[in-house]
Amino acid sequence: MKKMLTTLCLAAFVLACQKDQDVNVTPQKTLLTAEEARVAASIGTLVPFKEAKAQMAAFQKTSPDEIRGVAFGKDVIEKLMNQKGVVGLRFYFTKDNDGKNSLVFVGIDKDGRDITSLANARTTEDGGAGGNAYPCPGFCNP
Repeated sequence: MKKMLTTLCLAAFVLACQKDQDVNVTPQKTLLTAEEARVAASIGTLVPFKEAKAQMAAFQKTSPDEIRGVAFGKDVIEKLMNQKGVVGLRFYFTKDNDGKNSLVFVGIDKDGRDITSLANARTTEDGGAGGNAYPCPGFCNP
């Protein structure tokens, strides 16, 4: 009986440990204050695809040799958006190391200020700006 109870306890312990290993822990997203959420909801709109395509075509017609666009991955966008106090993103036109047009982006706070240092980021995590985008042409539809 004692041997059976020991075996059952050991089996329960092993199963409990195995169960803990299967759990995926995801970081909790930073919640915005009510005012930050209000501001975040008011910045920008979705533009219909037809309108967006017309705007892109107009640019490409007048600037055929320019970079048409750049691509950023979801991870870098989410990292910036999940920083405490970030209600949106501001994109800046830049020149990359080869002198070609590109973009970088930074988080902005509820007052529209760029979050470009840990001092105004309200976080102790490493901060930064989104950059090193993949250019189009190069990484896009022909």
